[in-house]
Amino acid sequence: MFFWLITVPCLSCYTLPDVYFTRQVRIKVVGDLMCHNSQISTYYRAKTKDYDSSGSFEYVSNSLQDADLTLGNLETTIVTDPNEFTGYPRFGSPIGYLTGIQNAGFDILSTANNHSADKGPFGIDNTIDSVIQKGMIPIGTFKTNSDYLDRKDFFSEINGIKIAIYNYTYSTNGIPVKNNRMVRLLNEKQIREDVSFAKENGIHFVILWYHYGSEYEEKPDKSQTKWVNIGIEAGADIIIGGHPHVVQRIDQFQEEINWEDRLVAYSLGNFLSAQNRENTDGGIILSFELEMDSHHRKRIKNVSMDPVWIYSHGYKIIPILKYARNEISLKLPKHLEKRMFGYETQLKKIPGLSF
Repeated sequence: MFFWLITVPCLSCYTLPDVYFTRQVRIKVVGDLMCHNSQISTYYRAKTKDYDSSGSFEYVSNSLQDADLTLGNLETTIVTDPNEFTGYPRFGSPIGYLTGIQNAGFDILSTANNHSADKGPFGIDNTIDSVIQKGMIPIGTFKTNSDYLDRKDFFSEINGIKIAIYNYTYSTNGIPVKNNRMVRLLNEKQIREDVSFAKENGIHFVILWYHYGSEYEEKPDKSQTKWVNIGIEAGADIIIGGHPHVVQRIDQFQEEINWEDRLVAYSLGNFLSAQNRENTDGGIILSFELEMDSHHRKRIKNVSMDPVWIYSHGYKIIPILKYARNEISLKLPKHLEKRMFGYETQLKKIPGLSF
């Protein structure tokens, strides 16, 4: 049985006054954090002979830090050998790429995607270790089979609300994962078991992060619809998607058994990359609040979207609305300003997006 997604406001659904919901968690999620060759060159610091991506996040870090949890998809591996610092097609980045991500306020990075195995077993291991070293939590890849079987990618209690997050990918680009390293792949049985395990262990909200779909397609394909339906039927509350590198629709609805809120963001686009295909030069920051009352009745509230655009000079992430209000110091050349606002116009045409 599938739950069909209702995208119109559910005005007649039963709601409780805000006063009952005394526990809240604010979450912010962004799309793909990529690192191409030109970015690696930009992040190099000749004086210290290392790398630092902090400049990319100059205009968005305050927003990202205004949350209890901030999540992003790390679509590269972290390696130590400078000869392995490469962009597409097999990504390998210096640990300094994580410096800016850490300083910007990220807490969790999804690491299961089609580039997880680009640098082999060492790349998987070192990416996990590097993310942890920088004080963040990797989800979706594992150094041992026992870590994989533990099923607790991210289990945490924040402000009295228990949250679980699982990350899956459709593929590792045909690169086999060897020596017991594990990448969590999309699998219906796995998803159902993971969600059930979380619920059985007292989790209130389950978030699934999928790496799936067709690149550069502005509408979800059949595979995305399939995996979203599987996740919702399994009992997930929120599904976040990546891989298309463009923003796709966002659905908010209530499932038909307990009338609980559900949120699906099919693809959040690129948050940081050097891609320049049409509509790949930006994405959105998705914000929402998880709320619960003393009887464990729960809801998803205050869903909002903040569009961003990537300025290729220094790979600065520009919050478009703040730029339009002259709230950041940067001033773009006229032709790029026109392109950025044109991108915003395109985003407004996507179902479920409003800002």
